[in-house]
Amino acid sequence: MSVNILELLNSGIGKQLIGQAGSMLGESDSGIQSAVGSMMPALLGGMMSKAATPQGAGDLFKMVQGLNIDTGSLGNIAGMLAGAAGGGGGASALQSMGTSLLTGLLGGDKTNNLASALSSVAGIKPSSASSLLSLGAPLVMGVVKKMVGDGGLDASGLASALLGQKSALQGVNLDPRITGALGFNSMSSMLGALPNAAAATGAAAAAGASGLRRWLPWIIGALALLLLWNWFSGRKTETAPVPAPAAVEAPVAAPVAPAVAVTLPASVYFETGSAAIGDEGKATISGAAAILAAEGGNVAVTGHTDKTGDAAANEELAKQRALAVRDALMAAGVAESSIVMQPPMFVTGAINDREARRVDITRP
Repeated sequence: MSVNILELLNSGIGKQLIGQAGSMLGESDSGIQSAVGSMMPALLGGMMSKAATPQGAGDLFKMVQGLNIDTGSLGNIAGMLAGAAGGGGGASALQSMGTSLLTGLLGGDKTNNLASALSSVAGIKPSSASSLLSLGAPLVMGVVKKMVGDGGLDASGLASALLGQKSALQGVNLDPRITGALGFNSMSSMLGALPNAAAATGAAAAAGASGLRRWLPWIIGALALLLLWNWFSGRKTETAPVPAPAAVEAPVAAPVAPAVAVTLPASVYFETGSAAIGDEGKATISGAAAILAAEGGNVAVTGHTDKTGDAAANEELAKQRALAVRDALMAAGVAESSIVMQPPMFVTGAINDREARRVDITRP
């Protein structure tokens, strides 16, 4: 692809972040510059690794599309940190958003390892490195969101665009401590583990075809049952008495595909002021539990709320809703050890009220 995303990050939000974060975190400009210089390719590499599979590309696309940030404000990082842009909330709102994004992108362990590596490489405090990561993640995702919107990309297109950045990262001399935090010995080994853009697009298409093949037998079975029903119900009743047939075993009907397919990440929505799970939410949780039973792994549960009214009461309600979803997942057979509870997130900006009354079930 012709656009060099890393160059955009370093020359745009990277420079602005360096100018603002030093005084805010109490660190030298040189330390922040070194940390940002390592953080940008590390986050881009994390997104590329996520986009390397059709499932990961779909999850990443949903994360980008659901990002509550005004991409038009990316040229004014100082304003965003002060709360003048991006719907209010300032640096604390960005950090809260970034913590959730990093969990979905890298997972908790890799995020902590990356913060520790940035601290060591740049010579800044571990707390400053963690804060810088949380501030940088939504800004980097915002640049990608703008790219998706401007290019009209879908999940497959996003994967192709990201994996097309391999050549841009090949010239980056990233410290082995940084790549080690991401699970690779070096930048070359990380890039070598990634498919090329064309392969990723083909894999996404193949995954879609494979999904159709999985459902095809059930669809055919359902159509066959429907034809049999129409044939029997349309027959005329015989007037002559018919001897009673011998008892036979009733045929077992083939199972029919569920009406709603659930994928991860998924959201459970609640009524205003309530933590009770409705029928739609129960179906979503049941589908999520089925995915975990088939694929294994962990899920993260995150409640959302807004800041209208009593913020403390809203946050407590978001926690109760998240606990209700956790209990329902456990009742559906998911082990408690497989559920990671995340702190509530505040929803700000132009978004409908329903989105502030939800609990997200995502892969950590």
